Amino acid sequence: MKNIENIIEEYRNADFEKRLYFFLSYRSLRDEFLEIDQSDTSVGYSPKPVKIKCRMCRNLGQRLISAFK
Repeated sequence: MKNIENIIEEYRNADFEKRLYFFLSYRSLRDEFLEIDQSDTSVGYSPKPVKIKCRMCRNLGQRLISAFK
């Protein structure tokens, strides 16, 4: 049987598919896996709104807004 620390380290370095395999295989470690996933996603969060760079999309949005006025 693998060492728990090794399993957790492998989970950190794994891609999505392998992480899913670990999550389903090691039921007792799911809380640790969830903490790792939550810490990974919180790093990439940006509160700034995304700007639309496409002129066509911006014009479409303006037309939709003006249609409801």
